[in-house]
Amino acid sequence: MNRRSWTDEEIRFLKENVGKMKIETVSQKLNRSQGSVISKMKRLGIAYTKNQTGHLSTYQLAELLSVDRNTIIGWMKRHGLKFTKKVTRTTKSFYFIDPIDFWKWAERNREKIDFSKIECNTIAPEPEWVRHERNCRKEEHYKVWSVKEERVLEMMVLSGYSYSEVAKRLSRTKTSVQRKYQRMTKIR
Repeated sequence: MNRRSWTDEEIRFLKENVGKMKIETVSQKLNRSQGSVISKMKRLGIAYTKNQTGHLSTYQLAELLSVDRNTIIGWMKRHGLKFTKKVTRTTKSFYFIDPIDFWKWAERNREKIDFSKIECNTIAPEPEWVRHERNCRKEEHYKVWSVKEERVLEMMVLSGYSYSEVAKRLSRTKTSVQRKYQRMTKIR
């Protein structure tokens, strides 16, 4: 059996392209068998693409935020959460979010996240403003709608005000206002 030694250049190429290319493509570019490439990846400790990035998978981020994985995917597709797509082994794709990119996005989209559900420093590096958000959200609790608030809500929406404007006037969240109005219109 004629075993060819790996050159420094081949090893560098392998390390740079794990997760960017399928194993099949890497093996073709290096003129090596897929088994040889996988074996070398294992010996180098880079066999698992997910562990190489330092980023969070959509599943991991969803777990840390106590939301469904599809919520994270929705944020990526419709709300600009930056991500990287990586390919592992042969065909499986994963989406990864850099924690720094997540926090930048979260700062601009605070209304989408319940910070009180995020344990301290589980998504490092945690910015200073998160602690304030976490404490504010813990203090918030469900506030029963008064009849007067319901009337103001209905009058403002029918007059063409946006949910955001109504929320500001009533000191409530946009989501709370929107959901209350939808419940009110279903009853009729």
